[in-house]
This record gives sequence, structure tokens and C-alpha cells, in this order.
Amino acid sequence: MKKKGMTLGLLLSGAGILILLYMTGESYLNGLAGSNRQMQADTKEYMYKYDMIVDNPESSFWQAVYASAEKWARENDSLLELKGTDEESQYTKLDYMNVSIASRADGIILQYSGEDGLEDKIDEAVADGIPVVTLMNDAVHSKRQTFVGVSDYQLGSAYGEKVADYVTRDTKNILILLKRNIDDMNQSQIYTQISNAAQAKTGAGQPVTVSVKNLLSSGTFGTEEAVTDIFQQRNKVPDILVCMDADTTECARQAVLDFNLAGKVTIIGYYTSPDILTAVEKGVLALTCDVDTEQMGKYSIEALTEFQKDGRSNSYYNVDINFLDKDAARALRREGLSE
Repeated sequence: MKKKGMTLGLLLSGAGILILLYMTGESYLNGLAGSNRQMQADTKEYMYKYDMIVDNPESSFWQAVYASAEKWARENDSLLELKGTDEESQYTKLDYMNVSIASRADGIILQYSGEDGLEDKIDEAVADGIPVVTLMNDAVHSKRQTFVGVSDYQLGSAYGEKVADYVTRDTKNILILLKRNIDDMNQSQIYTQISNAAQAKTGAGQPVTVSVKNLLSSGTFGTEEAVTDIFQQRNKVPDILVCMDADTTECARQAVLDFNLAGKVTIIGYYTSPDILTAVEKGVLALTCDVDTEQMGKYSIEALTEFQKDGRSNSYYNVDINFLDKDAARALRREGLSE
């Protein structure tokens, strides 16, 4: 009787082991099949291969633009690779342009800020049959196929209108932070439109000093230091600070909190990262410019696709911008949290 019990126990144990092995094996095979499917998706051959070259590929702004562009690229049988400079990289955008040209990319999407030699590199790519789309700023003297963004005149006019809303009889200094290679920053359309709007608001009896600080060569860490330095000099802190890119806005947001100047400096920012939206909602930033990153990514791929099909594309795609105040920022942030 005891022997029968032992035999039955051994049989049940053996059956349990077999079931466990079966389940484990099935799970492994399913996982392997899933890995193979993912590998096949990752190694899918596309008709075109594009490179996207930007300053800070890890920033939330460029990640959003890339996500949109990558989606539209895949829908148009194209593979898009994001490249760029950061604090740990020793390579410049010129270096990445050289790599894209040497590897015979089918198209290049380039964040252009007027760096020395970059227009010549754009022309070299185009001469080799590689179309180039510039983002944010236009390389007007180059042979680029398309510019995707907002013109300096439109951007300056839009910011100027908002700056004027915050100019009072106590306003004396307005500082514009740009990352742009312009020989005379005071001759840029952005400066001109903002300055004209501020002076029109105050009139001849109340002169307002409008100045521009160029942070192009600073890099991410250098930008943080430069913005911090502005707030360290208490007697030189501007009444209104205008930020024209996402990195500068993030730095200004943090600096104004660090120096306990929230509400004492009017900051008009750029882009809609979660931190920036929260800062606007809490009044740390007065406003922020919402740039349609979905459009920017989509239009970039649309321009390259048109070039591949027809040998030409539109020379200019205008991207929508909109300024968000406290209520609009709160609504957009809650909308993002609920998704």
C-alpha cells in the first residue's frame, strides 16, 4: 500500500515537472518569436535613409520633433536616425554633416544656427545629390531645399506683441537671449520687432533699453552658467527676459527659482515641456511660446519625400506657434496627464 502511494506520488511529481517544462518552453518560444519579430522590424530595409542633426538630441523639444519625423518617415518607407552634439560628445554638427555626406544619406534634416562653415557643408551635400532641410533658422545663403520653422520677422513680431503687453512705466531693461550666429545681433529681425513693440508701448518719454545676448557658443552647460550669471548680478537683472529656445528657458526657470526672483522678473519662454508648463501655471514664467513640434517633424519628412518623388520641394514650410498663459498651460498640462 505504501509502495503504491509512493508510485502515485512520483507519477504526480513527474506530471507536474512535465507541465512546468511545457509552460516554460512555450513561454520561451513565444518570447523568442517576439524577439524575432522585433528584430525583423528593426532590420527592415527601407527605401530611404535620412539623418537628423541637432544641437541637443536629448532635449524634450528635439525628442518631440524626432518622434513626429520618425513616425512620418516610416510611413513613407524611410528610416530616420537622430544625431547631435551634447556635453559628452566631441563632435560638432559639421562633423555629423561630414559623416552623413560620406555615408551617402538620402536626406539631411539640420538644426541650423549659423555656425561657421555649415552653409558650405550644406552646399556640399546638395552638390552630392543629398537634399537638406533646415530647421529653426534658415540658411538663406545656402542651397538647402527647404526651411521648416517660423521666419525671424514673424517670430519677432509675435514675441514683440507679447513683450509689449508686459511693458509698464517701470520697465527699463529688456534682455533677449538668442543662440544665433549673427554679425550684429542688434540688426536681427527678432531684435528689431521686439524693440519697436516695446518703444511703441512706452513712447518717446520713457526710453527702454532692449539688448541681446548671444549664447550660441555656450553649449548646454555654458548656457546654464550664462543665464545664472544674469541673475547673480542683482543690479543688472532685466525687467523682462525673453528666451528664444527650450534650453535657455529651462535654465531661466531654474535660475529665477534659485535666486528667489519669481514674480520679480517677467520671463517669456519657449516650448512646452512639463517643467516649463508647470512654471507658467505657477507664475514663475509669464508666458511660453508653444511651437508645433508635430508639424515640424511632419513637414521635414514631407519635404524630403517630395524631393525623392519629384526632384524638388517647397522652399518654405511655416510652423504654427501659440503663446500659453497660466490658464492655457494648466489646461495643456492636465490634458497631457490624462492621456
